Amino acid sequence: MLRWRSLLLAFVAVMVLAACAGIVLLLTLRPNPVTLVVGGEATLVQTHAQTVRELLRERGITLNEGDQVQPPLEAPITTNLVVQVARARTVTLMVDGQLQILKTMQTNPAEILAAASVDVNEDDRIIVDGTPATPEQLLHWPVPVNSLTVRRAAPMQVDDDGTLLDLRTTADTVGEALYEAGITLYLADHVSPGSDEPVHPNLQVVIRRARPITILSDGESIQTRVQGSTVSDALANAGVVLVGLDYTIPNEQARLVQGMTIRVIRVEETVLTAEQELPYETIYQGDPALELDQQRVVQVGQPGLQHTMTRVRYENEIEVARQIEETIIVTSPVNHIIAYGTNVVIRTIDTPEGPRQYWRRLRMYATSYHPAALGGDDVTATGQKLTTGIIASNPQILPYGTEVYVENYGVGLMADTGGPRRFPLWIDLGYSDEDFRSWSRYVDVYVLTPVPDQIDYTLPGS
Repeated sequence: MLRWRSLLLAFVAVMVLAACAGIVLLLTLRPNPVTLVVGGEATLVQTHAQTVRELLRERGITLNEGDQVQPPLEAPITTNLVVQVARARTVTLMVDGQLQILKTMQTNPAEILAAASVDVNEDDRIIVDGTPATPEQLLHWPVPVNSLTVRRAAPMQVDDDGTLLDLRTTADTVGEALYEAGITLYLADHVSPGSDEPVHPNLQVVIRRARPITILSDGESIQTRVQGSTVSDALANAGVVLVGLDYTIPNEQARLVQGMTIRVIRVEETVLTAEQELPYETIYQGDPALELDQQRVVQVGQPGLQHTMTRVRYENEIEVARQIEETIIVTSPVNHIIAYGTNVVIRTIDTPEGPRQYWRRLRMYATSYHPAALGGDDVTATGQKLTTGIIASNPQILPYGTEVYVENYGVGLMADTGGPRRFPLWIDLGYSDEDFRSWSRYVDVYVLTPVPDQIDYTLPGS
């Protein structure tokens, strides 16, 4: 009985082990879902692969230099795993004529150069996809780069007819380097090494200049080459003679240089005599026999006559200078003399308030104003309130504090002023807002006594 039980238990155990093995086999044969992302494109695949490497081999995906895979190639495949393959970009890098083909994940030119151990500075020539760039621009380049060219600046010394120049250049040939440096070559110049020779570091370039010159003389342009060393030598070789005051630009002792233009200046001088009228002066004289503001002509002015001798210099028939050699006064001018009155006469005028004495009468152009016309400002230049009886004028003609009488206005006190007017003699009659009247005409202004200590006897326009 025990034997049968043992056999039964053994049979059950074998059956359980077989069932487990079948489940494991079933799970092993069942594919795993995996998301495969290649170059930004995602694909859902079913795979029996055990590792990422097997998955890529199973899908026929070849990894190139610089490609990146996440997770790593030996990572196990798990359900719903995301496998990303980032393809490296191809970038061509030319450094000093040496071409490199780079496979890189980088897109920025500065990072690509750093990864390739290529240092650049401001003197180097950098071309990014055909566009010139500076080292500062590389870090902020806005688009992925496909092509980079770097030409490092090479030191070069130029002996230009004895003048030594130290240059740094990224040019390919001697001729291009000289052109970039602003050094002009002429057909007869000798350059060693030749203009088409390549540039290499510490290159020594020697330029020996021919001496082509141009002489501008007597309306002609003479182009020639000379063996001498000065302007004088060039003129002698060309048969050009200087006479009298003639001179050259540059001067005759100047050193000849390649491409020089020599101007010959023909000089003539002559003396001219000119008559000139001398204006007379108008002189004013005070006359106590004349009443104030009256004038009379004492002497009529007469212009004088002057002869002036002037030396005139012509260069190439063009006047360039005039210098007075001598001046002779043939007749002197006679001054025009006007007498003005200084006799102050006090007179009386009847006013609505009774007779008042005045010592001067002026013909002035009258206008009127009131506070409202000034935006409500009723304070005068002297600090008094603007109202009827306050007047404004030029204080150089009517000093502050002067009293005047104007017919149909009355007595006014000079207490205010204003800006320049078209009329030299003007008066602005003040009013309050309630009794304002508009004035715009010439009137007689009577300056009331007392007579001031200082009198301006010659007022403008009087």
